[in-house]
Amino acid sequence: MFPERFPEPQVAELERTLGSYATAGQLQQRPAPRGGGMFKRSDFRAVPTLPACKRLMRGWDLAATADEKAAATAGVLIGEKADGSGFVIAHAVREQADPAGTRRLIKNTATQDGKAIYGSLPQDPGQAGKAQVQDLIAMLAGLPYEASPESGDKITRAEPLAAQVAVGNVEIVEGPWNEAFLGELELFPFGKWKDQVDAVSRAFNELLMKPEYSAGKMVIRI
Repeated sequence: MFPERFPEPQVAELERTLGSYATAGQLQQRPAPRGGGMFKRSDFRAVPTLPACKRLMRGWDLAATADEKAAATAGVLIGEKADGSGFVIAHAVREQADPAGTRRLIKNTATQDGKAIYGSLPQDPGQAGKAQVQDLIAMLAGLPYEASPESGDKITRAEPLAAQVAVGNVEIVEGPWNEAFLGELELFPFGKWKDQVDAVSRAFNELLMKPEYSAGKMVIRI
């Protein structure tokens, strides 16, 4: 933008010295490198339809405000492919809504998913968090949902999925939600929004745990 002050050789030297993250922030005014930091957009292979899956899990990250400047409620669906060749991100919803709208989003999404798709809700610490998930679990009676506290920080929770993405083991089903989802992932952990990352991390980690679910049974781990 200012070649008289910063000629190309000097910019190249700055990029080499700063590294990809600092270059993105200082030179490109982006919180992460183009293409992605922890998650790279190019590592996801798009597929037109959902392949056969052994199991499907939808993970949630909860918020309860309609303020557009605040975090949103997000639910991301991920499956383990039936042929054992990897995983596929099948669907994502994200909505900034008040408590009533959040309940409606979760209820409608879980009902549309049906009993063949498991679900996992995060439980915030303290009595209020426990009361919230108990209320949601009661609302979802008859669907295979559980709730549990988060374990570790956001980056630690995202690392298992990021490792699989990096080696090309994760596909993504083409859909209108892809751009917002991938855009958030490629800016993680320095982007403003992290709700979809938290949701897909929970879904993936719960899928790996291979818990014993049965349709219609509700479980809360505390």
